[in-house]
Amino acid sequence: MLLVAATGLAASPAAADSTVLLASRWPGVPDGRAPSLEDQITDRLTQLGNALGHHLDLLSHETLQLRVDARQRRAHLRIGAGDREHLALRLDGDIQFDDLSAHICARLDLALRGHAVSLELPPFDMSAVSYRGDHGVELRVPLILQRF
Repeated sequence: MLLVAATGLAASPAAADSTVLLASRWPGVPDGRAPSLEDQITDRLTQLGNALGHHLDLLSHETLQLRVDARQRRAHLRIGAGDREHLALRLDGDIQFDDLSAHICARLDLALRGHAVSLELPPFDMSAVSYRGDHGVELRVPLILQRF
């Protein structure tokens, strides 16, 4: 009987220590459910990019258009103006950014006196380079496209 009481007394403080230890290792869910700082910065950059695109569109009379999606790391850019009855030239492109380069899929539209031609340009990559202290841009255009 004395052995059972001693075992019961010994188990009681150990149980209290394990709950304290468990609480310190597994804290509760934070009270605030606000987006992380990274998501807030990304959303703000998207808003700024789209505001810039809206102002470019207004100031250029729809000659320059820009839409940005910073979460997906994408942008859509359109440059050009004119009407199909006289002369129109437009370059329309989707841009996907990764850590080192931008992957661009573009289309060129040309219209002259009611006749229109649309050219799908091959997808190409663009990245920043530096050579002997001079900075530049490298374009990688595939010469042969092969699809299976």
